[in-house]
Amino acid sequence: MGKREAVKVMPQEDGRSRILTAALEVFSTSGFEGSSLRRIADLAGVQHQLVVYHFKTKDALWRAVVASFFDQNESRFQLWLKNLEATGPAAALRGMVREFVRFTARRPEFHRIATFEGRSDNDRLRWVLKTYVRPYYEISTKLIRKAQIAGVARSGDPGQLHYAIIGLVTTSFVFAQEYRSMTGLEPFDAREIEKTIDLACDFLGLPAAASVSARKARTVRQNAQRRTGRS
Repeated sequence: MGKREAVKVMPQEDGRSRILTAALEVFSTSGFEGSSLRRIADLAGVQHQLVVYHFKTKDALWRAVVASFFDQNESRFQLWLKNLEATGPAAALRGMVREFVRFTARRPEFHRIATFEGRSDNDRLRWVLKTYVRPYYEISTKLIRKAQIAGVARSGDPGQLHYAIIGLVTTSFVFAQEYRSMTGLEPFDAREIEKTIDLACDFLGLPAAASVSARKARTVRQNAQRRTGRS
């Protein structure tokens, strides 16, 4: 008998990761309706049956892709929430804008997927709004309202301002190729990301970053003094 050829077995976790990566690409460029499990399997270089084994349905795979955006960002988000009380309204709102811009720069695919889903009412849209978008929306509008009351943010409906910021921030990342071609700028460059943060903060009418830092330091000192006084 001749030697048997060695059969290369793909580790399950490696196969699952490749499927998620391929699904991210397909869903963000073609939307849910324009995608198929077979196309995702082909891009991942795995058999169609392996996709079904891991995720069962296209809907379940889509939800796993969306969940991955927020799962990967959860530790940063929780750290930001933990430090929120130690900052004043202007610093808190600027910090939220900074985190949102950096999240968008890291994962522009989420907003591309959201653009497809936001065109019509469906179960996937309702699920992502309830599970992920609304908690962020409520924190954002609350911070905007607090900053307005403190006189450090522009007036206007907080929800409208929230979505205006989303449009201002996401466009250069979501439509990166068009943006590069027309402006000659690289939106993912670290300096351009900082400029986007400043642009969004200026739109909200927030004080300059140096002024916010001084107020933040003052707030931290005041909180420390209060704690010392209670002890």
